Amino acid sequence: MVRGAAFVLAWCVAVSPAGADDGYLARLAGAVRARLDEAAASHVAKLVAPVPVTPRWRPQKLGSLDLGAPLVAVAAADLDGDGKAELYLVTSREVIAAGVAGKVRELGRVAFTGEPAVPASRDVVGTAVVDGHTVIAGVSAWAKDLRVEWHGKALAGRHGAGGFRVCGDRLQLAAGRNHFREGGAAMFGARCRDDLTDAVGAPLHVRGELSAAGVLEVSVEKCAADGTACQPAGAFQYKDVGVAFEIADVDRDGTPDVVVSSASAPGDADAIRVLPLAGPPAGKPLFKKPFNGGVAGIAVADGDGDGVAEVIAVVRLAGATRVDLWRLD
Repeated sequence: MVRGAAFVLAWCVAVSPAGADDGYLARLAGAVRARLDEAAASHVAKLVAPVPVTPRWRPQKLGSLDLGAPLVAVAAADLDGDGKAELYLVTSREVIAAGVAGKVRELGRVAFTGEPAVPASRDVVGTAVVDGHTVIAGVSAWAKDLRVEWHGKALAGRHGAGGFRVCGDRLQLAAGRNHFREGGAAMFGARCRDDLTDAVGAPLHVRGELSAAGVLEVSVEKCAADGTACQPAGAFQYKDVGVAFEIADVDRDGTPDVVVSSASAPGDADAIRVLPLAGPPAGKPLFKKPFNGGVAGIAVADGDGDGVAEVIAVVRLAGATRVDLWRLD
């Protein structure tokens, strides 16, 4: 509509004869110009500051699920439109949707099919990202990724391109290995958030990359209200981080947090730490929860529909297909 109004304005100016300032075309041009100004003003993004919350940090086991194969990736989003986020658990065989409002319940499964990946990776590797109303899952056992979405009350999937979606890019594993090659460096994975804001509501772009050495590098950019003109706002480094990690603003205070597992060996005890990107000093966590099993996945989402996102941990014993789901706050 704005584009059409601009065309009318340009036409009015072009055909309006000299000395016709008080004529119909001049008045029309003035009216169109005023509408353009109003439309431009209505599209200026307004800063909306986040409303802080105080996490209770009362870990609660929600239940268990037998996935039928080891878990390799987790994503969370409200794709069925009921106001409560679902977990999407990716194994080497399937994508499983689970509800986490109250007790855990399985909502549906979609299987990978098609050509197996050649060569196979040393360990099974997977990614899961939310793209609109779709979860895109990639697993190193299969040549094509799987796009999962709801058709009414039925969970459905269709195959997409090969490779793994990581922060908007499509990456490939190093041949026969369990990591990606990004700019020559070995990387286990990355997380990106463009939907967070600082304390006054300015948009933030946050990217975290986990190296094969277990070092998590996080960079933050602060942007103008419309999401453009971004400038570096900080860089942070965390060591001994496991492959399960997430970026979020858990307490909604405008300072992003990283939620990380430990770089424990398979079969060893694990732990989750919640660390703000700007203090407290010496990397002291806001919260820490140890587990007897390994943390296979982390998600931050509003699973119970109360308007506040929760930290959800997926825990398993080494090689097990059964997982325990925990809500931490």
